[in-house]
Amino acid sequence: MSFLERARQAAEQAARTAETAAKAAAEQGGKAAAKVDATLRDPATKARAQAAMKRARRGLTTALERIDPGVLADVVVKATSLQERANARLRERGSVYRISEIGIGASIPPSVTFTIARVDDPDADAKTSTELLAAGASADAGADASGEAVVSLDGTTVDHEVLEELEEGE
Repeated sequence: MSFLERARQAAEQAARTAETAAKAAAEQGGKAAAKVDATLRDPATKARAQAAMKRARRGLTTALERIDPGVLADVVVKATSLQERANARLRERGSVYRISEIGIGASIPPSVTFTIARVDDPDADAKTSTELLAAGASADAGADASGEAVVSLDGTTVDHEVLEELEEGE
């Protein structure tokens, strides 16, 4: 038997095996589809889904009812106070931008987001953010006279040498 005949026989055997596997897969797929269809049409499945939806709605309502109005009021006061102080600092620095809107997410812990907008009618001596950065902004823009970098919104600073040591340790 020549090499070509053996290769042809091996290819025919592989084709028969693939055909058998394809038929088996098609049969299994049909059975699975029928099972899924039967499950979706089952009234008990529909009842379980409706019960789950009721529990989810009740859980959401309960979570909203658990929010303490006093805590929410404290978050509003603190967020608006921060907005007013930040806007005062922006005015002092001559920026044409202000915090215009606050969003408070009712989660645990509450989330606070600020929206920044350009002032409608900026003063003649107001500066853009690009101009402020080019003029060598103070610690609020990222660096102060000592060269410390602000690494978080709470004003925490880290010495450049400490940053270099941390980078070397990685």
